[in-house]
Amino acid sequence: MVATLKHTEDTQKLQLATDDIVDNSILGFSYISDAIEHELRVFWEFTWRDWSASLIPGAMHTIAALRSLDSAPSDLVFRSLTRSLIYFLLYIYSFDIANQINGVAEDRINKPDRPLASGRVTLQGAYVRWYATTALYLALGAAWGVLPWSALWVLNTTYNSFFGGDKHWVTKNLGFMTIGAFCLIQPSWELVAPLTPHKWRWALMLSAAFGIVASVQDMRDVEGDKISGRRTLPIVLGSSFRWVMAAIICATPAVCWQLEFLQYSHWLVGYCGVLLTLAMFYMAYRVLHGGSRAYDHKTYMVFTYIYCGCIAVPMLFP
Repeated sequence: MVATLKHTEDTQKLQLATDDIVDNSILGFSYISDAIEHELRVFWEFTWRDWSASLIPGAMHTIAALRSLDSAPSDLVFRSLTRSLIYFLLYIYSFDIANQINGVAEDRINKPDRPLASGRVTLQGAYVRWYATTALYLALGAAWGVLPWSALWVLNTTYNSFFGGDKHWVTKNLGFMTIGAFCLIQPSWELVAPLTPHKWRWALMLSAAFGIVASVQDMRDVEGDKISGRRTLPIVLGSSFRWVMAAIICATPAVCWQLEFLQYSHWLVGYCGVLLTLAMFYMAYRVLHGGSRAYDHKTYMVFTYIYCGCIAVPMLFP
């Protein structure tokens, strides 16, 4: 009886050991699908906060470039949009990985759900993904004729994330955010059509306005930024920041109107300008009345929606 029980126990142990070794899936495809699912989930967790400032406006501006053409064959539309989506997915992924590698300490306070701050991704894994993503981004930029913009974005990201560019509001927002917006607007158009002097002027104005107002993103992160030694504008100006930033936001539409940021190719463009101006005033109101991290984050999201709205105008009215 004892021998029979021992034999049964040994058989069960052998079966368990065999289950651990033998792959019952077809050619290990289940492992591959699990790995793909894991990487997609990691990508989403790294980037989901920033799509309205990267992938969405990039794709919208590519559509604007397509609509500017006298005729756009279906194969050109499909190719351009596919390239745009892939390009800007890599654009934001390479930045977000580098930015979060550099910001683990403050993310544990400000955004503890991020992959590195939560421990779901290791630092080694993040570096491997950053190198791979950056290499692919540069390779596709070269293949699709927009390498100068890809290289400028990589240099901008590297300086901001690894060489202290994020430590002061001048380099973090006026510098990095302005250049970043320019590195989005220009290639999203050039994937389809050549850049014209008008497009250069329009991109420079929008990028400069984006960088000037971008300090609204730092309202939500003051506590973590202080720990990391950053000198963002909310920290530098203290209690005066909200009034100063609200005044800048309200003045920006007047400057843009004076510089003829919107070209009146259609009578509705003027109404779009009015709506964007009202949206800026609403954002200024939110800046003045903010206080909680969640409220200030929503204010930053309003800022990105206005950015998308500016890009939507030439998309709707080429």
